[in-house]
Amino acid sequence: MSQPHQGDTLQLVAGELAAIGQRLSYLGSVLQTEAATRPQDTSAQPAAPQQPPAEPLPAPPAQAVAEPRRRIRPDLEPSRVLAWVGGGVTLLGVVFLLVLAVQQDWLGPAARITGGAALAALLIAAGWWVHHKAAEQRIASISLATTGFAAMFLDVVAATALYGYLPAPAGLGTGLLVAIGGLVLADRWQAQPLAIGVVLGSAICAPMITQGADALLIGFVVLLQVAAAPVQVRRGWGGLALAAGIPTVLAALVGAFWGLAFPNPVLVPAILVAAVLGVVVAAVMAGFRPAAERTAIGLLVAAPTPSFLAGPLLLERAEATATGAGMALLLAAIWAVGRYLPAFADWLPGRFLAAVGAMAVVATGQATITALDASSWATGLLCEALLLTAAGHLLRRGGILLGAACYAVFGFFLALANEVPISALLFTDEGTGVAGLVAGLLIAVVAVALPTAGVRIGKVASLPASLPLWASAALALLYGTASATMAACLLVSESRGAFLTGHILITLCWVVFAIALLLRGVQVRHLRIGGLVLTAVSLAKLLLFDLATLDGFARVIAFLCAGLILLTAGVGYARLLTRQAEPSI
Repeated sequence: MSQPHQGDTLQLVAGELAAIGQRLSYLGSVLQTEAATRPQDTSAQPAAPQQPPAEPLPAPPAQAVAEPRRRIRPDLEPSRVLAWVGGGVTLLGVVFLLVLAVQQDWLGPAARITGGAALAALLIAAGWWVHHKAAEQRIASISLATTGFAAMFLDVVAATALYGYLPAPAGLGTGLLVAIGGLVLADRWQAQPLAIGVVLGSAICAPMITQGADALLIGFVVLLQVAAAPVQVRRGWGGLALAAGIPTVLAALVGAFWGLAFPNPVLVPAILVAAVLGVVVAAVMAGFRPAAERTAIGLLVAAPTPSFLAGPLLLERAEATATGAGMALLLAAIWAVGRYLPAFADWLPGRFLAAVGAMAVVATGQATITALDASSWATGLLCEALLLTAAGHLLRRGGILLGAACYAVFGFFLALANEVPISALLFTDEGTGVAGLVAGLLIAVVAVALPTAGVRIGKVASLPASLPLWASAALALLYGTASATMAACLLVSESRGAFLTGHILITLCWVVFAIALLLRGVQVRHLRIGGLVLTAVSLAKLLLFDLATLDGFARVIAFLCAGLILLTAGVGYARLLTRQAEPSI
């Protein structure tokens, strides 16, 4: 009996050892994930079969990574600040050295130019070496190369404008090559700060050397924009676009006033070239880089502005008109190409084309004002408003009608000051002649055509939704017809009788127009209200103005005719009401 008992005991011990081994394996895996876990004492427990865990143990939580200390903004790190400040100070030192060398007559022009070029070349070489030998010193290499190329460009400016060592064509060509070199390197290194530094540093320091905003300075600044255009289109660098465009606009703007004190025959062509280049670069940027649309619109608006000032200030009337008309044609051509040529229909963004159209309207207005005397400005603007209204109706473009509205508003207020002043309707000796007759008729025609075209193409809501617009147009129509009537009467005879006749006709015309609105308003409520308002206005004029101004037979004629017309209209209106029930609104 002892042998079987001993075998059972051995089997029991072996089972317990196996269970303990499994538990130790399990606890070992737990210890790897949780260091604080301690194994339980199972020696006093009866043996039990090992049960695997129902669910896998969760992965130990990742150890929290200590948050790094907050660093200074990348663009305000001491290394960047020191590098850029050092480059700027070095560049100013080069400028001061070039100017002082002339003032103190140090060495000769060749030695000055050679020394400046050598210093610039050493800076460029140092930037190249740092970029290739110490890649982590990128900011140092960019600042060195920027300072070198800007110094080289300013050395060329000094050789051309300050020393007279290079003729203007050679200096401009050399400056273009230097700028292209710096921007090609910026494109290769993919470093926008290098491109901005070369362009902006050269543009800011160049006036210190030329000592004036003459044609040569504008030429050098334009070269910087020319060199920057391919890179900014290729990379889409908005900062480079502003750095190249704004100095050109400012130089041309200052040059327009500089030319008053220091006339120069090539100053205006330089300003025009800068304006055309700015418009073309803005269009190319908007087409190839839609993300830079706002920057392109800003350059488009700014670029032609100096030419608008330079023409009237520095040129004769015919030449100034030609320059303004040329700019208007260029802008109109870009607008037409972007709108109607299939190959370019989706190339230029819609907002940019709207800005182009607006600038074309401004250029056309500037050319018109330049070409005409002040006494004819209103007539010219109203004619253009009528032409734009017809074009907007035919092309079904609300933007064109908006331009026409701008012309119409400015033309109307200018007409109040010149062609058809309100004093011409109040005093006998204020005859306006043919100009007043034409201006009055134009005001009346535009007042009818402009809102009508807007409704026809769906850009203006019909009455009563657009009541303020139609009310303004109605007032302009009344004033235009009254001015034209009075001008026509005074053209026949500049006498008090003609003046009184004019007022009789004005009152009768207003009464007839009011009756026409009332008859039309049988079915349309807002027309009926307009007719009633105009009837009240006509009666007010008859009682307040005509009664006090007209005398004798003229007063009798005015009151009798107005009364008979109103009576006849009342009878006709009553018959219409009996035939047709008024719709409820």
